[in-house]
Amino acid sequence: MKPNAKKVIKSGAMTSTLRCFQVLELLAEEPFELSVSDVALKLETPRASAHRLCATLVEGGLVERLPGSKRYRLTPKSLWVGSGYLRHSAIYRAAFFPMQGLAKEIPGTAQLGVLSEGEVLFIHSVGYPGSTDAFADVGLKRALHATASGKLFLVDMPLEKVERLMAHGMKRYTERTMVTFARMQEELSQIAAKGYAINDEELLPGYFVLAAPVFDSTGATVATISITMPAEHAQAGKEPRYAALVCDSARKTSLQLGYSPHSHRTSFSRAQAG
Repeated sequence: MKPNAKKVIKSGAMTSTLRCFQVLELLAEEPFELSVSDVALKLETPRASAHRLCATLVEGGLVERLPGSKRYRLTPKSLWVGSGYLRHSAIYRAAFFPMQGLAKEIPGTAQLGVLSEGEVLFIHSVGYPGSTDAFADVGLKRALHATASGKLFLVDMPLEKVERLMAHGMKRYTERTMVTFARMQEELSQIAAKGYAINDEELLPGYFVLAAPVFDSTGATVATISITMPAEHAQAGKEPRYAALVCDSARKTSLQLGYSPHSHRTSFSRAQAG
């Protein structure tokens, strides 16, 4: 065996494993069902390779082929694997009951978001009959610059990093989406002063979102609690009332995570001091 043959074999195995993960990610997004040809096209890999990846995932029980079809989809086992994150999440447990109470007080839904791979990932959502239909499904990802929750994570970042992110070219979802660093810098300064963030039809026309930060024992922003409602509900001076409700829910969650407002300075307080 050549000296580097073992490394080549290991590299090939690692590549195949990573490709399997990529297939799972593809099936986790719309349209949620793909054929081997679809997988090959999206991964830019030969059809035979795509077939082997799907067959491996079927053997592992994470993917199944639809009866009478050439398309594949995720199985309940994949949910069990992914939900292990929630079952072990102190953030999820700490926010569960505060969010239940919050959702009963608003004309909309409440969401719990965390930062994941440069986006907001929603890991919990609560709504009641009669609430808005803008329900954030668990597992949904959204852009930082176009969401209230995302702006809170941006406040927690060094300003230089925010500038680099904004320089990459931000997608404009609506005419109100903030896509320049200068505008975002001004927005983040206002958020630091208020202690919460808003998304006024910047992602979805007709919807208003308000979010507050959840801090851990070090004062870092580890999650956000947000509420989504039709834009008309935020008019007529109602924003302060909803902001108080969301901030109280986030405060209760932070306290359960060990945060002490008298012992730690958050990025919000540092920004105001600076």
